[in-house]
Amino acid sequence: MASTESRAASGWTAALADELAGLERRSLRRAILTPDGGQGERLRIDGRDLLNFTSNNYLGLASDPRVAGAAAAAAREYGASVSASRLLCGSTPLHDRLERRLAALKGGQAALLYSSGYLANLGALTALARPGDAIFSDALNHASIIDGCRLSGAETRVYRHRDAGHLAELIAASTARRRLIVSETVFSMDGDVAPLPALAAVARRHDAVLVLDEAHATGVLGPGGEGAIARAGIDRDGIVVVGTLSKALGSAGGFVVAGATVVDYLVNRSRPFIFNTALPPASVGAALAALDVVAAEPERRARLDALARRLREGLIAAGHPPSASETPIVPLLLGDAEAALAVERRLRAAGVLARAIRPPTVPEGTARIRFNLMATHDEAAIDRALAALPPPP
Repeated sequence: MASTESRAASGWTAALADELAGLERRSLRRAILTPDGGQGERLRIDGRDLLNFTSNNYLGLASDPRVAGAAAAAAREYGASVSASRLLCGSTPLHDRLERRLAALKGGQAALLYSSGYLANLGALTALARPGDAIFSDALNHASIIDGCRLSGAETRVYRHRDAGHLAELIAASTARRRLIVSETVFSMDGDVAPLPALAAVARRHDAVLVLDEAHATGVLGPGGEGAIARAGIDRDGIVVVGTLSKALGSAGGFVVAGATVVDYLVNRSRPFIFNTALPPASVGAALAALDVVAAEPERRARLDALARRLREGLIAAGHPPSASETPIVPLLLGDAEAALAVERRLRAAGVLARAIRPPTVPEGTARIRFNLMATHDEAAIDRALAALPPPP
């Protein structure tokens, strides 16, 4: 009997190995890369110091002593874990305070913390939409949005990237009971920005719920780091905002900001909130400290914007095609996955870490190097990355 079970297990794992070999042949196999230290503008990997252009630590706050110190202080006061969901006893005054700060930052009535930005998207979409409803999703939305659409059971209609006209056509033809429009505000693989005034106009015209993911905009865009919605100047009333603490805010966790009734509904109906252990105090304390820095040091955003401009202009001057990026996410499209890996290897040999992004993270034929900039980079780092790139074909 044992040998039969062993053969069955062997056949199952052999099938997995075959699939991995297929990924390898198509230059799509992935492996974990582990730096020796934290997420600064330089990383030490395999004994070498590399310029780090692959982190979402846009403002350099993940290793800021004030943020790390606040994390340590919160852990000392409240422990390493709350060890329960928020609806049991897994809350602290820090959680309540952070929710109030996030609601104020995003111009909403209330906020709700989740254990990750991924879970925040799942939690919002699966609670607010159900079978009989329809969700209209941008073609390049993040995987967490795609999964939230699928798990909701609602009909999902995909509109062309940043095409509000196509969205309007699709939603006008829908007879669904409830209609949701969902989009990232800053798209994580291209660094471009959604046409937010146009999306808001379509939502108002068709009485649809507008859900906007500010993961890569919070702390980076807007007059006070409020995000792309504030920068666009649209009325935030009625918009459901999803975000993360793990990028510009240098912590971990996600959140939803919305009207008080919507947030109360999520507390009662959102499974990724109800059945999940709450954020550890250290993450909450770190995020609160990061929000203080975001408010007090606008020069970080200004520097980040200047560095991104320098990189985009340098790529164009070298003959590379321009991108639609308006943010510190700057892609260099290469098309083929192996071509992207070859450029990654060339950069790394020159002391620059910028990762190849390949399908299924991006559509077939659009593999790229994605440069993620940090306010703690300097002009010399940008110039070094530019100099290490091969000439355009």
